[in-house]
Amino acid sequence: MNELTIPGIRTAADLRAEAAAPAPESDLDRDAFLRLFTTQLQNQNPLDPMKNEAFVAQLAQFSSLEATTRMSDSLEQFVSAQSGEKIMRGASLIGKHVYAAGALANQPGGSPVTAYLQLDDVADNVQLKVVDAATGQVVNAMDLGPQVPGEVGFTWNGGNFQGEAAPAGDYLFQAEVVSGDSVRSVPVMAQTRVTGVSWSDQMGQVLVEIQDGQTLALSEVTRISE
Repeated sequence: MNELTIPGIRTAADLRAEAAAPAPESDLDRDAFLRLFTTQLQNQNPLDPMKNEAFVAQLAQFSSLEATTRMSDSLEQFVSAQSGEKIMRGASLIGKHVYAAGALANQPGGSPVTAYLQLDDVADNVQLKVVDAATGQVVNAMDLGPQVPGEVGFTWNGGNFQGEAAPAGDYLFQAEVVSGDSVRSVPVMAQTRVTGVSWSDQMGQVLVEIQDGQTLALSEVTRISE
């Protein structure tokens, strides 16, 4: 059986639904505070009225809250504008080559690949390994000998242990610094290409997407080239 509905007439079900619905939230703005303030004046005990100091304290409290709210809104707008500006600057990196720690270097087949590492102390020797990222196999290795603190650059000729051209693909450089009896790993800055940028609200900075699919913070990029 179909129910007959008349426009403009609310049923008991409609009234119950309205009563159960949560009341809309509203912020306490200046007008609401003034209405509350006026109501308080009208309903105060005439034999024991509120002192002027209490009214002044309430006004000062409201003014402080309003100023804080406005400052928070302004700061939020400023941060939003800054993030937009930063991501626009980061977008200018798309297509350019950058150097970053742990990045995979693309080698098109027997071509030289340059990279570098940063030393904080004197090293008796720096040992390098070239690892095929697809198979995990070490295809070549080299010793750079004693090094002083600072930037240490090197070039892999694109060949394997047999002196043949290594297959085209992505390769990872691994470096170990030998100082006396101590051996420690250090990151290698390899060249890669930027394919995209994004913004991280959690980190509060621009993220750079590189050719091998990794995502790095822009602060981790150490050098930019065409």
